[in-house]
Amino acid sequence: MRTPLLLGMFLAAGAAAGAAALPDFEQAPRVITDAEWCQDSRESRRRGYCEVREFTVARPSAGLHITDSPNGSIAVTGASRSDVVVRARVQTWAETDDAAREIAGNVRVTIDNGRVTTEGPRTGRRESWSVSYRAEVPAATDLELDTSNGSVSVSNVNGTLELSSSNGSLRLTGAAGDVRGRTSNGSVHVTLTGGSWSGAGLDVRTSNGSARIDIPENYNARLVASTSNGSLRTDIPVTVRGRVGRDIDTTLGSGGAPIRVSSSNGSVRIGRPDSSR
Repeated sequence: MRTPLLLGMFLAAGAAAGAAALPDFEQAPRVITDAEWCQDSRESRRRGYCEVREFTVARPSAGLHITDSPNGSIAVTGASRSDVVVRARVQTWAETDDAAREIAGNVRVTIDNGRVTTEGPRTGRRESWSVSYRAEVPAATDLELDTSNGSVSVSNVNGTLELSSSNGSLRLTGAAGDVRGRTSNGSVHVTLTGGSWSGAGLDVRTSNGSARIDIPENYNARLVASTSNGSLRTDIPVTVRGRVGRDIDTTLGSGGAPIRVSSSNGSVRIGRPDSSR
């Protein structure tokens, strides 16, 4: 099935006259082409429509909040920039191309003072929609990210990070600050960088899924790893006292901020970056 892409530019009505009174999301929204990202919308049983909307806004003082994404993934990357770029992939499915396109027209994505809001129509039988997000932010940015059915990924961001997914994986690479992550039904994968954690620490948990943390050589931290109903495996040397069961609480190198990773119903593995999965 060929996925149609909407090309062109959304211009807010009366932007020239009323730009000063419009919230961030009305200032410069546009639809961009992103054929590769839209390939994921293909489905054999229904007709699909996909478009990618791009928003560029000033750096929000309170950070970036994407907290009401009902069905879709969220990926945020820190970069050397002073503004924030958010790309929203709107996907819809229906019995016909026209119906799928009409649903997309009723999906509203807005950004106001760093808070992203997703609203969509009630759909009938064999109809559905979802919105996934990709964002680039200044490397030092607070984040609050939450999705009901999708993954959450953060790379190279330092700040107060609150991350959660009900049904999806959680992935962190090169994060720093005060970071807390939760997923109810999904895996956790953390890749640490540098020689120590910068900030208050890391605490990531999964209720039903495996957890993996990759730690560079000569890293300094307090490492706490545990599982309630699963195996605990370490591929790196650690110093422990007493019997090694389903919990490890140890000092790596000269110690440092606490790094906590746990699973209630899944395995936990400690390894090196780029080692065999």
